Amino acid sequence: MSNNLIALQNKFLGQGQTVYDKLSQVHEVQGYISDDDIAQIANQFNLPPQHVRSTAKFYEELSHDQPARHVVKLCNGEACQAAGFASVETKLCKSLGVKEGQACPDGSVRYEHVACLGYCGLGPNAMIDGLPVSLAQNGDAEKITTFVREGKPHGFTEPTNAVYPPAGDKPCILMRFFGQNTTLLDGARAAGVYRSLEKAVTTMTPQQVIDQVKASKLRGRGGAGFPAGLKFQAVADAQAQDGSGRKFVVVNFDEGDAGSYIDKELVERDPHTQLEGILLAAYACGAPEVFIYVRFEYPRALTVLKQAVSEAIAAKVIGPNIFGSRFSCVVNVVQGQGAYICGEETSLLRSLEGVPALVSYKPPFPAQEGLWGCPTAVNNTETLHNLPWIIEHGGEAYARYGTENSRGTKAVSLNTRVKRPGMYEVELGVTLRQLIFDIAGGMADGQQFKAVQVGGPLGGILPEHLLDTALDFDSLPKVNGILGHAGVVVYSQEDDLVQIARGLMAFCAIESCGKCFPCRIGAVRGTELFDQMMDVAGGGVTDERLSLLSELCETMKYGSLCALGGMIPTPVECLMEYFPQELQRYRPKRVSE
Repeated sequence: MSNNLIALQNKFLGQGQTVYDKLSQVHEVQGYISDDDIAQIANQFNLPPQHVRSTAKFYEELSHDQPARHVVKLCNGEACQAAGFASVETKLCKSLGVKEGQACPDGSVRYEHVACLGYCGLGPNAMIDGLPVSLAQNGDAEKITTFVREGKPHGFTEPTNAVYPPAGDKPCILMRFFGQNTTLLDGARAAGVYRSLEKAVTTMTPQQVIDQVKASKLRGRGGAGFPAGLKFQAVADAQAQDGSGRKFVVVNFDEGDAGSYIDKELVERDPHTQLEGILLAAYACGAPEVFIYVRFEYPRALTVLKQAVSEAIAAKVIGPNIFGSRFSCVVNVVQGQGAYICGEETSLLRSLEGVPALVSYKPPFPAQEGLWGCPTAVNNTETLHNLPWIIEHGGEAYARYGTENSRGTKAVSLNTRVKRPGMYEVELGVTLRQLIFDIAGGMADGQQFKAVQVGGPLGGILPEHLLDTALDFDSLPKVNGILGHAGVVVYSQEDDLVQIARGLMAFCAIESCGKCFPCRIGAVRGTELFDQMMDVAGGGVTDERLSLLSELCETMKYGSLCALGGMIPTPVECLMEYFPQELQRYRPKRVSE
């Protein structure tokens, strides 16, 4: 059915403009989409109103149908929960007189939750009328209320994450240009950015580029860990089913894992290296067109990236006959509209095609039939950021770092529970203990370590006795964890892991695309079950409820269509296996006690 809707809308809109694009344009202008807007778009392009409406309602930002003078979003991601989200929300809702997801009767403010704003080392965080702010740095909820109610300037500014490039003789690949003013093209060119691209398109064949990526043993940094060279080879060898010869590279910059801000920093601090990596991938795959899908909650990154693309086009680094070669490439920047599921590659492709971002069955894989049915390489931002270094120094040099099946370095981000929260680049194979207690300085003052979660909301929650586990693709799964995107959230004795797990299940219920019932229904039932277990007066934790939770997790794990439903049980199972004492606190006490 999705294919039919895509074909129908393209008949009237053309491939270059989708219903998603039209809705995004309307939202950008007025901040909401009314029923009249939906009817007008449907009538203008002879499309069913139901199709336009279903697309709008799928995305958080496009779903609002009423105006609000101010929009306040408070981050409820795991890192911000550990940084004091609950107390801030109580105070904010009381002072604003609203509940989550609601607008004031007078339309003055709409209050919402957001899963992550990319400042997990500075939480708790909020977004005020599109501006991300750190409440820890800039003040508290009272300033928001004063701004909304009295119209006085709030004085907030967008914060800056701390970054820590490798010290001494440690390998520095991703962050090598940090601090060298490479945001603008002149500084980037002076530092050596685009030399690898020029070398590739003028002296190397696409296959030679692929061979170097294969030799590097680079694996995807977005979570799945698929070998990048094999993906490029598959796209290069594939042919479009329609015989057009079209191929695409799609960049997944929808960094939605709470606790992660790696891609954000790479793009904001070094956008031209990112573009160079993207163009190298496009050259290797034989793709003349690229789409970069940018997370809505990263307004600064969007601005920086668009400026870098404009500079590169003006300098003829992007466009026809790059560096005088036969290689030509167009780069498109698309802003996401608030759907975590778009981090899954097939959902991301459906979003670019303009329909609700429902997960698609695989096979066929995107490398064979991806965007508009054409061979497509979908890679995350960090993966592509490695390519210029690999082409400059060679794949074998890259493969010298890391462990047997996890080569190279990895960017990691840490939250406020450690002394030096921020983004680090480490060699794969470093242990969690080294990362937390040596590199990041240990626990923040007055805090005692309880647990660590690696890889976002789908990552396992691990106890102290597993801190000697290596940060790599093979070691973490052995202890019921995942490397994922390597967002690292450390929890202290002040954090309630049952509340954290409940929040993760609720997150899945909200963000599920709804296509498969184990995820769609299971996450809702799982949230309800947690609510029952946390209600001690209503019976609390019982053996029967724990057994039901275990069965539910098994159903979601093996029955869900994609990783969201299939892996959200991972942290819940970790809770039951490694932290039974956390659950026991919610068992009703016997009368004799």
